[in-house]
Amino acid sequence: MLDNYNCMFRISSRFLLFGVNQLRHHRTWFNGDWIPPLNDEDLTDRMMEIDSNQLEWETDSGSAETSTAGTGNILEESDQKTKEEEFSEGERVEVANIDEDGFNQAWLAATIVKPVENNRYIIRYETLRTGNDTGFLVKEMDSLHIRPPPPDIPVPHQFKMFDNVDALYKGGWWKGIITRVLPRGSRYKVHLDNNGKVMEFKHSDLRLHLDWIDRKW
Repeated sequence: MLDNYNCMFRISSRFLLFGVNQLRHHRTWFNGDWIPPLNDEDLTDRMMEIDSNQLEWETDSGSAETSTAGTGNILEESDQKTKEEEFSEGERVEVANIDEDGFNQAWLAATIVKPVENNRYIIRYETLRTGNDTGFLVKEMDSLHIRPPPPDIPVPHQFKMFDNVDALYKGGWWKGIITRVLPRGSRYKVHLDNNGKVMEFKHSDLRLHLDWIDRKW
């Protein structure tokens, strides 16, 4: 949030600026219903009081540009300097799996091999192997697509309908929402946000969804 009327967020490696009237809560149309439901009390429209003096966005001129609010114009990253998260050699992390359109598909476990210049790191995946299957895949990634693993929090004995979860699929954690609790509560139907698939998962392959924002879970 920049103020009560403008907000900015990152899509892939770009910053976009929008007016509040151009945003809405995300919902998925599935099997004839909106998920989450439209009457969900936790998603009712509300405004947050923001103290503009606490905003930490900086530009070369010393203040965030707001003249393009409501246009969805791209703001170059060099104009919005944020403190990059630093990772150390040998640290376990999660790395975004980015598709050809620049959108995050899943988060995969990896280890930092070593840092390189310009906030980039050599990482080694823990689940993706090389094409000849001689070892785990090594790749260079920028820090915008690296985060620490989420904290260990108790997993509920049974998930409920419409719970936001991460599902373990193809070696990575995919964001989704539970659309059906199957008999005995040990398996679930989950709608995966990024690919639109509805798949069945067992309880041990799910975790509660958390977002990594401003270097905090």
